[in-house]
Amino acid sequence: MSTGVTDPTTTTAAPAQSLGDRVRGIAWQVVRKGWFIALLIFLWWLVTAAGWVDPYKLPSPSTVFSTLGSLFTERALLDDLGATLLRLVEGWAIGVAAGVLLGILTGGTPFLEDGIRPVIAGLQSVPTIAFLPLAILWFGFNGTAVLVITAFGTFKPMAIATYGAMHQVNPTLMMAGRAMGARGLFLQRTLIFPAIVPNLVTGLKMSWAFAWRALMAAEIVVTGAQGLGGVLELGREIGAIDVVMAVIIVILVVGLVTEQLLFTRLERWVNRRWGLEGAS
Repeated sequence: MSTGVTDPTTTTAAPAQSLGDRVRGIAWQVVRKGWFIALLIFLWWLVTAAGWVDPYKLPSPSTVFSTLGSLFTERALLDDLGATLLRLVEGWAIGVAAGVLLGILTGGTPFLEDGIRPVIAGLQSVPTIAFLPLAILWFGFNGTAVLVITAFGTFKPMAIATYGAMHQVNPTLMMAGRAMGARGLFLQRTLIFPAIVPNLVTGLKMSWAFAWRALMAAEIVVTGAQGLGGVLELGREIGAIDVVMAVIIVILVVGLVTEQLLFTRLERWVNRRWGLEGAS
């Protein structure tokens, strides 16, 4: 017969067990996602320690990380990183908004799509940096030209991704919406846009990568604009390969953090919210 009294040992053991499982789970995730990076760093150290590559071409990991620490301690690299990230977010947001808007407006109108989509698809084969001289002539040799190029580099893949998402909407769903009287902007807002959101997440990730490429290329050319690209170019000019590699590591870390903390979580949330996978 139950006495109605709870054994205190059973109430405290479960949380401790759960906490231990969580710690082990986090540790295992770190190992799964970090083993390849650790292997690359080890191979990097091995090559430099064995002297297989001249130090002026490939400095040791300790040298690069020491330079990286010095740059952050002096706040020089921190300011450049802040300027680059601000320009990146602004350009990406502008390009995403323009790409999604154009994709939705033209994706549902065959006449507009037939005329506009081939042009956007053709522009995909032209490197975004090729438009930088035009941006410099229009906006000057400054950060504005870099921002425009970043937005343009984002716009092209985002527009293409939105076109593709529009054409993957279930025709039966469209027919049902129209049969219920949905037309125009109401149809776009209540049926089409929610249906294409999962595919748009892929476009967001892809356009973010294109934005980084366009931004770095533009910052390297427009040396007057503060940012990581200018530091890369300065390192090349003075032959400081450790500075160049330190900046590359910063870009890599930012990319990994953004992927894991933003896009991966967003993709999982959208998939759960739209019923594309079971909630974990």
